[in-house]
Amino acid sequence: MQIKEIFVIRCLSCLSVVLLHVMSMVLMIQEESLASAAHTVDAFRTLLMFSTPAFIFISEFLLARSYPEGVPAGFLKKRGKVIFVPFLFIAAVDAILMKSVAEEGAGFVSVMGKFLENVFLGNFIGYFILVIFQFYILHMLLHRWLNKTSPAWVLSVSFIINAVYLGYFSILHPPASSGLDSIFPFFWVPFPGWLFYFCLAFYCGKEYRRFLALINQYRYAVYFSAAVSAILIVAVSYVSGGSISSKRPDIMIYAVSIIFLCFHLFSKLNKVPAMVMMISNYSFSIYLLHSYFLISGYLLESYLRSMPLPAAILLLFLICTLGPIFVSWGCNHFRYGYLFVGKVYQPKHSKRSTAASPGRTV
Repeated sequence: MQIKEIFVIRCLSCLSVVLLHVMSMVLMIQEESLASAAHTVDAFRTLLMFSTPAFIFISEFLLARSYPEGVPAGFLKKRGKVIFVPFLFIAAVDAILMKSVAEEGAGFVSVMGKFLENVFLGNFIGYFILVIFQFYILHMLLHRWLNKTSPAWVLSVSFIINAVYLGYFSILHPPASSGLDSIFPFFWVPFPGWLFYFCLAFYCGKEYRRFLALINQYRYAVYFSAAVSAILIVAVSYVSGGSISSKRPDIMIYAVSIIFLCFHLFSKLNKVPAMVMMISNYSFSIYLLHSYFLISGYLLESYLRSMPLPAAILLLFLICTLGPIFVSWGCNHFRYGYLFVGKVYQPKHSKRSTAASPGRTV
């Protein structure tokens, strides 16, 4: 049986990432007409920054829920097949595309260099997979220690480490403001930048029933935290004019508040809507492929520039959401197609997967 909140959170996180990048593209295309409002709209984009932390939080939550005492034999091999092999393929495609655009007549050495940067430094949209695999390894190494150690102590220390790490790289020593390194800086990849999410997800997943009872009991605190942290991060983005990124220390409290709020609200669902379930099942492919469908924004630039802002965002959003779904659907009809774009998730117990009672999840 499945935890129905996970499907909704995964869907929302996935769509929020797409919307975030689509808004960036449309704001760039309509820069002249939106000059007076662009900064305000950009600041409110910060509200979508819970998405990547939530998506990554889910990976450890499910791992702790299913394997609190350690993963089974062959776990990494299986995950490598369905997650890391597509990562390598898209890393290669990204290297070819990026070098073809950036360098006229780019040769093998140049493309291979970009491919190695993608794989080892996470210098493309697939960096989140490197974070997830670090979570797998941390879970294998630390699950016994986490089970024996005080959660309050672990969460306090991990929060400080995470906040200091993000504060140093995002505030005191930010990445260069130009070049590829500014798009996907390496500091996004190492686990200290995600350590608090990992530890919190471990305890929440392991003690799911107790976790859900606590957030229901303290629901007003969850509402308050979500509202106040949302106002705070938008204000910081608007006043400072800094980077709109989830890798900021102030986003940590906001992201966790939204994750808790989602668990509280969606635990009340009797059934996960079919559309939400479908998007959740394709979320890995959408997350991995959507940025390449943003290229259509350049092809449709003249149309997008003349359209009202909401219509332009909606059009590009649909392209970047439906495009990866169709590609993944088509590839997964072939025996080994999932090795290129990721496997479409199929609930093992479709009739009961959205039942209210929580259970074991793989």
